[in-house]
Amino acid sequence: MKVVVLGAGVVGSATAYMLAKDGYDVTVIDRCGRPGMETSFANGGLMTPSDASPWNSPGTVKRLGKMLFDSSSPLKINPGAVPSMVGWGFRFLANSTYDRHKSNMIAIIRLASLSLDTLRSIRETTRINYDQTTRGTMRVFPHGGRKSEFVQKCRDMQGWGVQFETLDQGQILEKEPCLGPVIDRYAGAVFFPNDESGDAHKFTNEMARLATELGAEFLMNTSVLRIAKASSTKISHVVTSQGDIRADAFVLSLGSYSPFLARPLGIKLPILPVKGYSVTVALNGWRGGPTRPVMDDGYHAMMVPMGDRLRMGGRAEFARYNTRVDAKEGWRVLNNVLKILPALASHIDADAVLNWSGLRPMTPGGPPLVGPTPYTNLFLNTGHGPLGWTMACGSAKLITDFITHGRVLNNRVDPANYVL
Repeated sequence: MKVVVLGAGVVGSATAYMLAKDGYDVTVIDRCGRPGMETSFANGGLMTPSDASPWNSPGTVKRLGKMLFDSSSPLKINPGAVPSMVGWGFRFLANSTYDRHKSNMIAIIRLASLSLDTLRSIRETTRINYDQTTRGTMRVFPHGGRKSEFVQKCRDMQGWGVQFETLDQGQILEKEPCLGPVIDRYAGAVFFPNDESGDAHKFTNEMARLATELGAEFLMNTSVLRIAKASSTKISHVVTSQGDIRADAFVLSLGSYSPFLARPLGIKLPILPVKGYSVTVALNGWRGGPTRPVMDDGYHAMMVPMGDRLRMGGRAEFARYNTRVDAKEGWRVLNNVLKILPALASHIDADAVLNWSGLRPMTPGGPPLVGPTPYTNLFLNTGHGPLGWTMACGSAKLITDFITHGRVLNNRVDPANYVL
């Protein structure tokens, strides 16, 4: 049986590996020259079931003004993007009630936890390396911050399987001595021992390599122009820049661009692109930084060690399909991290800093779209938002179950939470 996967990002490549491992004849199509060159290229690098809370938490309506006008907000809305957000935005706000937010959070936690277990199994059997860190993650809170509110949310998540520990200043320094120069800034921290991190781009290419070794074919530099119907309930082929490609089943994993191919089929995907930024610097042998991902909740700054590099992330922005790298935003991210790690400044080459931005495919509620469509041989694996890598392996497992068995075999997740 032949399966075509549209998209060679972390989600599509993981899907290709899972399908090839189960014996399918897999072809992956992507417009880039190699796998993982768009949203998966320089994302935050986190695999964090602990970060499962959707962005539209209760009270979102009251925070809209800050998103629009406060330059320090972690989530920015570009006024030019507002017209395109109207319909999606109403659904986003509708999902900000306590009950819907809780339901969506549980769905994300369950899929993320399944995904992390699946990743660990892949890592154990294949011995792949992607600059991974398996030492957990830590979120530090400045005095006067929202630590108590965050801890309460963690208590809720603990009931659904997310483990956490609260840390005082001394315990923070035990785990991350690099924070010593600024320790008086912090009232405490929350530590998540089961979280992981690593280079999603390297992981994506490892998935592609393993899938290729199992017989999968990656057609790179090939644009998908259209998905063609055989009937009102079946897909016949995809039209590409290199010709038509036929298969028995198709998986749509094109992230923020998935709606463009689904719409002519009568499928309206509630996905909106959200621009994310990251900055990566070479450490040049310096070992004075964090040994695990650290998030400063006051600066909204993230620091993720990746071998001899440090990746830093900042805020997100609704900016339509604008992928332009804003150098000012990149320097803002770096300058905030230098306030936390002042010793880093003398160890980096400012001319070699990698400034990057990519589009995260967001659904109004938060959970991705993973499963069947009205077409019997077309499946969705898209809309993972900021947690694409966190949920990639679990989503690939679900899609493989759907194609092979017509249903999800694992009872840890309810597939109804991820349907269109």
